[in-house]
Amino acid sequence: MLADLDALPIQSARPMLISRRADEITPERIEWLWPGRIARGKLTVVAGHPGTGKSQVTSSIAATVTRGGFWPVDQTTAPLGSVVLLSAEDDAANTIVPRLIAAGADLSKVHIVDAVRALGTDGLPGTRGVDLGKDVLALETLLAHIDDGALIVIDPITAYLGRADSHVNAEVRGLLMPLAQLAERSRVAIITVTHLRKSAGSEALLAFIGSLGFVAAARAAYLVVKDAQDPRRRLWLPAKNNIAPDVYGLAYRIVSCTIANRIETSRIVWESDPVTITADAALAAHPRSDDSRSDRDAAADCLREVLSNGPVLARDVQNEAKASGHSWATIRRAKDVLGVRVQRDGFGKGGAWRWVLPAQPTPSSEPIDAIAALKKNMSTYAFYGEDEHLCAPIDAHEQTIECIDAHLFVPEHLEQVCVRCDGEGCR
Repeated sequence: MLADLDALPIQSARPMLISRRADEITPERIEWLWPGRIARGKLTVVAGHPGTGKSQVTSSIAATVTRGGFWPVDQTTAPLGSVVLLSAEDDAANTIVPRLIAAGADLSKVHIVDAVRALGTDGLPGTRGVDLGKDVLALETLLAHIDDGALIVIDPITAYLGRADSHVNAEVRGLLMPLAQLAERSRVAIITVTHLRKSAGSEALLAFIGSLGFVAAARAAYLVVKDAQDPRRRLWLPAKNNIAPDVYGLAYRIVSCTIANRIETSRIVWESDPVTITADAALAAHPRSDDSRSDRDAAADCLREVLSNGPVLARDVQNEAKASGHSWATIRRAKDVLGVRVQRDGFGKGGAWRWVLPAQPTPSSEPIDAIAALKKNMSTYAFYGEDEHLCAPIDAHEQTIECIDAHLFVPEHLEQVCVRCDGEGCR
């Protein structure tokens, strides 16, 4: 009967299950990228709140693979191989590559995917973003050209879902299945990065944002969280491991460093000893967000974490906010509450807007007359308007208003509020 069905056109045959007898399957050992933690041929998921260093961790892992280095704590050797990076949140030139250099990566073995070349809806060739619902075959083709591919990092996975809804289990599983099959066929480890829910609770496996399908499809899952006793210390903790015994967690710190051409970046430094706290316990150690807290308060916490390590591109802030479930309008209100500054780096097409937390004031024994300094040192100046665009320059000696009480000159762009009397004496 099976032979008869094989002879029929596929549209004429009834659906048939494909099966194998267990005695026809040759047992195989798990092939490890990082023994006991990250397996080749499998999916691994890493999750954490913004600002905890998820991307620095994956940069460290990628660097270790590209040089066949030693894994932290257990000091086992990584297999030497190439890495494919898909990153939707970080800029390659000023963030990803500097971090890889700081981590000691062999850059010739890192392949950063920017886009997909394909025919557009108009039938003409062009480029578009990667969609894992369409482009797994293109990813496999890239691996075939690389020849020694060992790791793929997708950060964050939610940016590459195409039309799939990240909260619908069936859609997530349907999208991740071809990715898991690619990992198995190509013998590469695939690490997907995602975020934690705003109110993560104390059960690690339920803290991952979106559908449980992300965790279910992965063979191992890890949480990146702040140490409740030391906010500058980060913990990398196993939340799930279906293919190896439970292993201990690791700890690290994010440190600033300078590479060639005085480029500022950051890297992680792993601690030499393991940590024994579980992922559930680490989450429980953080006080849960009170449901009565405003969305703005929660957004301010998120923004503070995102900017904790220095200036961040405005678009990266927006991506982190969206991934964490905050609206952009709420983030902008939180920005005002925290006094976040917006600064421009460079000019023209090469320029970029960055957000940065305000610097702590330096104590001084002498009061500073900011208005007098402004008038003395600046002939013209400009302010940031909406959407971080510079307003037209204003003459510092014109278009001022006078505070009746203090006789201070205040530019109109400062909302006509006197810095000394806070508007009480202004007309």
